[in-house]
Amino acid sequence: MPKNYNLFLKGRVGYWDFNADMVNYVLDKHKDSEVHVLIDSLGGDVATALSISSLFGLHGNVHCHYVGMNASAATIAAMGAKHISIDADALFLVHKCMSLVLEWDYMNADELAAHIAELEKQKKDNDTIDGCIAGMYAKRCKKPKDELLQLMQEGAWLTAKEAKEWGFVDEITNDPEDEKPELTDTMATVLADAGIPLPPINVKKGTILERLFNLFSTKPAAKVAENSTEAAQPQKTMAKTLTKLAALLGAAVAVADGSLTLTEDQADKIEGKLAEQETAFADLEAKIAEKDSKIAELEGKINDLAKEPADKTTEVQQKAEDEVDADKVAEALLKMIP
Repeated sequence: MPKNYNLFLKGRVGYWDFNADMVNYVLDKHKDSEVHVLIDSLGGDVATALSISSLFGLHGNVHCHYVGMNASAATIAAMGAKHISIDADALFLVHKCMSLVLEWDYMNADELAAHIAELEKQKKDNDTIDGCIAGMYAKRCKKPKDELLQLMQEGAWLTAKEAKEWGFVDEITNDPEDEKPELTDTMATVLADAGIPLPPINVKKGTILERLFNLFSTKPAAKVAENSTEAAQPQKTMAKTLTKLAALLGAAVAVADGSLTLTEDQADKIEGKLAEQETAFADLEAKIAEKDSKIAELEGKINDLAKEPADKTTEVQQKAEDEVDADKVAEALLKMIP
């Protein structure tokens, strides 16, 4: 595997660092030689990815290498390459195309009908695009188109081995310069914005996600290690816990198909709320200790007061009994007087 690449395609497909014009320029400079391209992207614009795939196919001698986490349009871009390799630790995801749908309005029956018709057209367009992409995947993977459509519908992350088994890539490499993918706050934000599920990988240490997982994890590490399924998918445990705390912390957390999506703004909001709660808990503990002391003092006074009335009551009753006996004695004496 070459250490020097002619082209680095990173970031969002369609932006300045992953666009068709740049690809065309580099390929044109290397018309008669093999071009090595490194891809590390979570996807983006489908139209740009289709253009880049066509450019790779027209050149005829392009070698694409995947590292990190690659999804959506980034997987389409390499389909026209002559050879595709993937790092052993990299991840690969294909899914059905998505369109932005925004509508917040009051509508009567006619307006609703028009809006539904517009959405139906949008759905039909998406089905057409999905069919086109599935056809490209099927040609590369040498599998039936329906199988690829089913995989796109599932939208699950594939390991490098699974990507090769499907036929998306031709070779798995294990180069030391290729870093293992880690999930960061920024990466989680991009995934959430694109509607892509979180991959089953380690959360980068020091990030808000990693702190949240450590804070809300309820199972001892030893028990988690005993269950390989739970150890491989720590995000599921975190997702379930966070959804329960979302309302309390004031941040909406989206969970779909067992995957958590958390934006950077939501993470910051949760971190702020947690800091407030820690301060509030400390103040509450101090107030509880102060009240416990006062309660103990009051209980002592109540015990003292409970004893005093009992002694006085006995004394009063005794005096009353004595007074009654004196009256009887006086009455008896009067009767004895003639």
